[in-house]
Amino acid sequence: MLDLDRIRVDADNFLGELIRESYLNRAGLKDEANFSAIYEKHQNLFTKKVLSEVERQKRQATCEEERRLRYLLEFLTRFYLGMAAKEQTDKALTMQAKEVVKVDGKEIPFRLAAVKIMNEPNREERDNIFRAYGKVIDKLNIVLLERMQKLHEVSEDLGYDNYMALFKETKGIDFHELEKIMKGFITRTESIFTKRMNEELQEKIGVKLKDAETHDVTFYLRAGEFDKYFKKEKAAEMLRTTLANMGISLDRQENIQLDLEERPKKSPRAFCAPIKVPSEIKLVIMPRGGCRDYTSLFHEAGHSEHHGYTNPNLPVEYRRFGDSSVTEGFAFLLGYLTMDDNWVRQHTSMKEEILTWFLEFQNLAKLLSLRRYGAKLSYEIRLHTNTLEGMDNTYKETLESVLKFKHQKNRYLVDVDDAFYCSQYLRAWIFEAQLKAKLKENYGEEWFNNPEAGKFLMDLWSHGQKFNVVELAQMVGYSGLDIEPLISSLQTYLS
Repeated sequence: MLDLDRIRVDADNFLGELIRESYLNRAGLKDEANFSAIYEKHQNLFTKKVLSEVERQKRQATCEEERRLRYLLEFLTRFYLGMAAKEQTDKALTMQAKEVVKVDGKEIPFRLAAVKIMNEPNREERDNIFRAYGKVIDKLNIVLLERMQKLHEVSEDLGYDNYMALFKETKGIDFHELEKIMKGFITRTESIFTKRMNEELQEKIGVKLKDAETHDVTFYLRAGEFDKYFKKEKAAEMLRTTLANMGISLDRQENIQLDLEERPKKSPRAFCAPIKVPSEIKLVIMPRGGCRDYTSLFHEAGHSEHHGYTNPNLPVEYRRFGDSSVTEGFAFLLGYLTMDDNWVRQHTSMKEEILTWFLEFQNLAKLLSLRRYGAKLSYEIRLHTNTLEGMDNTYKETLESVLKFKHQKNRYLVDVDDAFYCSQYLRAWIFEAQLKAKLKENYGEEWFNNPEAGKFLMDLWSHGQKFNVVELAQMVGYSGLDIEPLISSLQTYLS
């Protein structure tokens, strides 16, 4: 008989060690990623025998035990695949930390190059860096393709038709149904998105939407014209103040550490590293300044507070596993405070005419992200059910059909997160809009200044990820996930 208690302890320790290693690499503190050693240390977790036994006990269990085993099985299955591809994962992460982009005789660390592209106002120079950056991606794709082939092979070896079928069953998410919802969303927002993005790009950078490259849109989204309202050195202070107004003292949360230091090899993508939940949480961001920097910091703070307030007495399945849409929903909730008109008035010196322009920009950027992830879901469904041959063209065609600007086909693997995580972002966006509407209804338009709203959130956070987003939506008063509050919130500023 499998010792489930031992499996649970080992799984908790394994995930903590894996996240710590990822933190060190992505934070620019360690070049060599060595996930392989961690997988080898815990290889007893990732065998077909363990998966089969957990599946057998899950079928026989009821109520809470069934839920826990369902979450445990999804976790073990996901990392069983990770075990199989550990060497390719190490190679890919090490390359990203060590590779340099060569432009005009200069060398730029690969991860830093993404920041350079975002901040370069000269289109020709930006394009030069972008093309050189793409050459490194071409090299990276050799490893990523090998890794993807391995993930697909192992999925079929476990008895599933394909990689998508595996995660549809273990996550309990109907990807085709979610795709249908997002296709409807994309259709409903098509005209306003195309019109507004075309106007914005022509006005701000002198390029029509149909002629724009990915780097043009990245530069536009950097929104440097708003930097003076979002100073790099004030970001942490503003976060502390905002949380304090909800009754949360970040300085007293010894379990949450902010890593704001600038390092050349630090990932430009902000992240939260929940090494031990709830006792050791790292909040990591590459400080750049600007509204997007603030949004990223607040987003990751949402993850950090959720993990930090999780009840330590919950079983590991509820503290660590479960539906990641939950923590993403809480992250969006805090991240999008930076596009709340009352919050912006309170925390910046923005005049009303600038505020109107800023809110329109923020909501257009959000709409772009939603459409992009809707397109990514459609692409990933095809990526993970078809052969990999020709998927670079499928990626380019799918993204361009929805976003209307040019995409480089060589990003067809680097722009993919494991285990259909794009679906969990999409569910989180829908849930966040519902939760925010309920907070405004119960605690007023400035709910973020109300300690009672903070208590309400702390109570939700304390459940960890025991409940999925559908259940949480029901807990706060909805019948389930409903995309209408999300569409309504966007229409307020983009109609």
